[in-house]
Amino acid sequence: MKRERSLLQIIRERTAKISIRKKRKRNLLLLAISMFLANISWGIAFPYLGVYMKILGGSLFLVGLLSVAFNLTSSIAQYPFGYLSDRTGRRKPFIAFGIFSSGVAYLFVIFATTPSMLLGIRILQGVLGSSLFPAHTAFISELSVLEKVGSTFGFFNFIENIGYMLGNFLGSGIVKLLGIKSAFVISAVISIVSAGIVMLIEETPHQPSRSKRLIIPQESRESERVIFEGNAFKNLLKGKLGIFYLSVLFAMVASGQVYSVLSVYFEERFGSQWVGILFGVDSLAAALGAPFIGKAIDKKGAKKIFILSLVGYMIVFYGYGIIATIYSMIVLSILSGIKWSAFISASSSYVALNTEDKIRAQAMGMLNTMMSIGWVVGPLIGGYLSGISFKINFLSSLIPLTLALILILIPKS
Repeated sequence: MKRERSLLQIIRERTAKISIRKKRKRNLLLLAISMFLANISWGIAFPYLGVYMKILGGSLFLVGLLSVAFNLTSSIAQYPFGYLSDRTGRRKPFIAFGIFSSGVAYLFVIFATTPSMLLGIRILQGVLGSSLFPAHTAFISELSVLEKVGSTFGFFNFIENIGYMLGNFLGSGIVKLLGIKSAFVISAVISIVSAGIVMLIEETPHQPSRSKRLIIPQESRESERVIFEGNAFKNLLKGKLGIFYLSVLFAMVASGQVYSVLSVYFEERFGSQWVGILFGVDSLAAALGAPFIGKAIDKKGAKKIFILSLVGYMIVFYGYGIIATIYSMIVLSILSGIKWSAFISASSSYVALNTEDKIRAQAMGMLNTMMSIGWVVGPLIGGYLSGISFKINFLSSLIPLTLALILILIPKS
C-alpha cells in the first residue's frame, strides 16, 4: 500500500513538472511573438520621430528633447510600475498595457501640428509605456532556467532585434511609398496586436508581498497607491549593484548624446532612405549576435561581457565622429548592433543574478530607470552640442563612457 502511494506521488510530481514545463514554453513562445511584433512597431516609428520633429519646424535641440520627454517621465514611472508588478505578483497586465499605450501614442503623433504637441505625446508615451520594462525583464528571468539566464536574455534580444530590424526596413519603405504619417499609423496597429497576444499568456501570479510601510499616492492617479519597500530600494543602490547601476547611467548618458540625434545626422549626411537601412543593419547585427552573446555571458560572466560592451560603445562613437562614407558607416552599424546586444543582455543578466525573486521587478525597474535617466541627460547634451557640430557631440560622448568603464573596473573590497 505504501509502495502504491509512493508511486502515485511520483507520477503526480512528474505530471506536474511536465505541465509546468509545457506552460513555461508556451508562455515563452507567446512573449517572444508579442515582443517580436512590438519591436517591428517601434522599429517602424522611432527612427522617424526626430525627422518628424524637423518637419514640424523643431530644432536639433528639440529633437533631443523628444528623448528627454520620454525618458524623464519613464525614469520616474518605472520603479513604481516595477513595485506594483512585484506587489500584485503579476507581469502580464503591465507588459500588455505598456505595449498598447506606446502604440496608441504613435497613433496620436499624426495629429501633432507643432513641436510642443509632439513633445506632449512623448511625455504621455513615457509615463504609460514604462509599465512594460520592469515586468518584461523580470518575467523573462522567471521563465528561464537559473543557469541559463544569459542565454534566455540572449534569445529575447535576438527576437526583439530581428523585429526591430524588420521594422527599420519596413519603415524606410513605408515612408518612401506612403509617407511618414502612414508609418506611425501602421506602427500603432502592430503594437495593439502585440498587446493582444500578451493577454493569451497563462500567468500564475506570485504570492504578493505584504508590507506596512509608507503608502504614497501616485501623481494624477489618486485611486491607486504605491507602497515602497524602503529597505529594498536602499539595498538596490548600495554595494556592487549600486556601482553597477551608476556605470549603466554614465553609459546611457553617452548613448543618449548620440542616438537622440543620429537619425537626423544620417538623414542630413546620406539621405532619408538610409535612415531606416542603417538602423536596420544595426538591429540585424544585434539580433544575430544575441544568441552567441547570451552563451558567452553564461560561460564568462555578465560583468566581463558588460565591460566589452563599454569598449564597443567607445569604438562606435569615435567612429561616428570620423567616418565619412556610407559603406564604412554600414560596417560601424554592424559593430554598433553587437555592442548593444552585449550591453543589454549583460546588464539584465547581472541584475537578475544579483537580486532575489521578491524584488526582481523592482531591480529591473531600477536598471531601466538608470537607463532612462541617462537618456534624459544625454539628449540635452547631444541636442546642444550637435547644434554646434555633430563631430564634437560624438567625440565628447567618450567622457561618460570612460567614467562608466572606470567604475566597473574599480576593485570591490
